[in-house]
Amino acid sequence: MSNVMSVLKAEISRLAKKEAKAVLKPVQKASVNYRGLIAGLRKQVVSLQKEVAGLKRATPSPDTVLANKAEPEGRFWMTGKGVRKLRKRLGLTQVVFGKLVGVTPNTVVLWERKDGKIGLRKASAGRLQEIRGKGKREVAEMLPKEADEPKARAKKTPKGRKGSKRSGGVKAKGKTKKG
Repeated sequence: MSNVMSVLKAEISRLAKKEAKAVLKPVQKASVNYRGLIAGLRKQVVSLQKEVAGLKRATPSPDTVLANKAEPEGRFWMTGKGVRKLRKRLGLTQVVFGKLVGVTPNTVVLWERKDGKIGLRKASAGRLQEIRGKGKREVAEMLPKEADEPKARAKKTPKGRKGSKRSGGVKAKGKTKKG
């Protein structure tokens, strides 16, 4: 009886192994295929990393590109509100801001009054774009020396009059009237 039991046990074990192999065979094939794909992808990653490293060496750094940049790239626009905020942030008057950008103070006033985008010429847009990224100290260095010092205005007297209204009276026939 024990002989029959051991033979039966061996046969069950053999059939179980056969079934397990049948079930595992597709999984093993897929595993082998995936390992091949993974190895190929690893090779591609290594070659791409080498290519990226070569491109990094070939391209200049962003700092040098920005330093050598002569004209603004792409489209640049600003709103009147943006001009006013920029001017206020830099602590400049409209006159000084106009000199810095290269436009008249009247233009700055018109820009600030306009709702929405303002029409800019290339030179003005370039200067505004350059100024926009700077702080107060950097902009102060950019200012011409004459813009820093306010000029004293000479008082104008109206033509044809010798005296002013503040002299205390009007001259009439050699007499002075007060009042």
